[in-house]
Amino acid sequence: MLDHKIELLQQVPLFRGLSEELLEAIAAIGQKTFFEADAKLITEGETGSTAYLIMTGKAACPRIEGGELYVEDLWPGTLVGELGMLVETVHSVSVTAQERLRALAFSRDAFRATMEKHPELAQHISEKLLVRLHGLAAEIRRVDGKLAEIEKSEKAA
Repeated sequence: MLDHKIELLQQVPLFRGLSEELLEAIAAIGQKTFFEADAKLITEGETGSTAYLIMTGKAACPRIEGGELYVEDLWPGTLVGELGMLVETVHSVSVTAQERLRALAFSRDAFRATMEKHPELAQHISEKLLVRLHGLAAEIRRVDGKLAEIEKSEKAA
């Protein structure tokens, strides 16, 4: 069963590139959790302290894109609520089980303890988050540029 956990952890972008030893350390702290159909894994607006790696089953995450409702299907190998296992956070979306699913739950306390035992894990996570922040900053600059163009054209009209 540990091999299956490792395979799923390898699919998570946050964990991609970690050694098998570190993946085993992460897998070891995961607590088996079950959700029945229609149960919420995470709820928008609630504080989270746990991430869930979907192992079997399917979940859904509704989002509004372009003014329309879009439902993203989440399959085994998807980690949801990952910020909750790193820092105190309020969930910006809800994730609901579409059928009975099995997940591994990673609590913030257990994940932090694992990072303390394995500083290279903390370094890896920091690097992955830094890349994400750079990408977010670039997207914000792009949006700012578009807004400035719109404002400029409105003033000219």
